[in-house]
Amino acid sequence: MNMMQPAEEIVASPATQKETIERFVETERRRQKKKVLVNRLLAAGFGIFVLLVWGFATEGGFVHRLIIPSPIDTFWAMGRVMSADYFLPNIWVTLQEILWGFAIGLASGVVLGVGVAMFDAVRATIYPYLVALQAPPKIVLAPIFVTWFGFDQPSKIAIAVVMSFFPMFLNTLTGLSAVDQNAVKLMRSLTAGRWKTFRYLLLPNALPIMMAGVKLCWTLAVLGVIVGEFVGASAGIGYLIYAMNFQLDIAGVFALIIILSLFTLVVYQLIEWLESRIIFWKQL
Repeated sequence: MNMMQPAEEIVASPATQKETIERFVETERRRQKKKVLVNRLLAAGFGIFVLLVWGFATEGGFVHRLIIPSPIDTFWAMGRVMSADYFLPNIWVTLQEILWGFAIGLASGVVLGVGVAMFDAVRATIYPYLVALQAPPKIVLAPIFVTWFGFDQPSKIAIAVVMSFFPMFLNTLTGLSAVDQNAVKLMRSLTAGRWKTFRYLLLPNALPIMMAGVKLCWTLAVLGVIVGEFVGASAGIGYLIYAMNFQLDIAGVFALIIILSLFTLVVYQLIEWLESRIIFWKQL
């Protein structure tokens, strides 16, 4: 290169720069699409492998069908269960319990997490008690809640709230407390008040950790409701699982477990999709 060449001739023209950026963006998009496709193929392949092993173990007589039904028996049981008159009413009962427990546990966890993180007086007053309440296993509280609230929906909602609250509270508190203190001091030097600092600094910094808490909160709410229905209920998916297990309808039990797992997974994927839209800067 000629050392005497003018600097403006060395710098690429705007059109060339734009073309280079477009090529880079297109390459990244293709790479991401390829990665998603590979991941889906791997997940599908593993699922097929599990089905083959499951079918081989049951159809080959290695495992008695009274213990683990074959995939074919489970498939037909799913059709039988989903077409039964009792299916939709029981699904609706469990769905309401899960949604109420998830919503209350999520909201209370966020509110108390923000309060403890933002106010020293609140932290000193209630934080030790919140931690102490997490010491006993939540499942042992299920019979107590059934005694207090009865066999209807309130007892299952209470169990779901107790199980899903603390992960949301802890993730909110951790996310809000993990911000760089120098950034907080900078906001204060710019005369930003407590809530402006929360809105423009603390909350965006905490959102990724909080969304992880939302996903954990959802799975624990489902677990809490099903455990509550096992302990004592007159309707719901957990009640049906318990009844079918008592009747030795193991294929029906597996069918209900698969249906419940698919529902939980669909909502979990929806939460992840919302996370990618809310925390858009993670994609940059």
